[in-house]
Amino acid sequence: MFAVAFYKKMPNISPMSSILNLLKLELESMARSGQNFITLSDQSVEFLKKTSLEKMSTPILPIDIPDSSPRAEESPQSAYPENALKLISEGDKSFKYNWLREKILNCPICRQHVRLGKKIVVGVGNLDAEIFFCGEAPGADEEIAGEPFVGRAGQLLTKIIAAMGLSRSDVYIGNIMNWRPEMESAVGNRPPTREEMHFCLPYLEAQIEVVQPKVIVALGATAVNGLLGYDSSRLMKNIRGKWFQFHGLPLMVTFHPSYLLRNSTIAAKRTVWEDMLAVMEKVSMPISEKQRNFFL
Repeated sequence: MFAVAFYKKMPNISPMSSILNLLKLELESMARSGQNFITLSDQSVEFLKKTSLEKMSTPILPIDIPDSSPRAEESPQSAYPENALKLISEGDKSFKYNWLREKILNCPICRQHVRLGKKIVVGVGNLDAEIFFCGEAPGADEEIAGEPFVGRAGQLLTKIIAAMGLSRSDVYIGNIMNWRPEMESAVGNRPPTREEMHFCLPYLEAQIEVVQPKVIVALGATAVNGLLGYDSSRLMKNIRGKWFQFHGLPLMVTFHPSYLLRNSTIAAKRTVWEDMLAVMEKVSMPISEKQRNFFL
């Protein structure tokens, strides 16, 4: 149906040219969703070899599919414009947050990538929070609600926060990404690319600048890569529970709540809880003996 409509709008283009233009659009869509390789049958290869594009009445524009192979000298953010956001200087925290929220919700790049009928997601919580939880990207539930961590993993994060003696209204919760990374299927999620995270990072940095927390908690490997930069040799099992720095702020690395949904052993829960105890100590929160003995 789409092919017929496309061809009717462009009556001067030959059928073969129309097909190739549709193929170009489909490949570009696949590339934007993170799929940069396709498999061709031997028959398809022979057909393409025999096809003479020079004989067509309308030339076909070259297909622009980014090469995702890593190169040390290549900048990973070339497919996105530079996000030169600078946080407004006047006003209190509430004024700055509302200004920033409008900037994000009306960002042309964010609006281009968010699914039809879904929402751009901006961080929420206490603008005077001492603890800033940072996740990776919105999922299906989050792009419906327009709020981070509202699905199953979010519900577990809420329980972790409650075990610390806090509520969601006491902390700030944000994500590296402001939209759910596109996929061909509506089911499942994929990690954001480095260029996607690089574009959204200034929005996260601005939220941190507004809140001015005492501690940032990076939830999972994707959040760590977004904040500290991609490093294939950096494994979560080696860095969780350790302190890093992000723009001069202490950064605690721990597992994403979804890890506990997949691995709900007492040992796994205790591992994450020990990281939370370290965060509580860092911000000088009182810790009861009962809290110290959770999951033992």
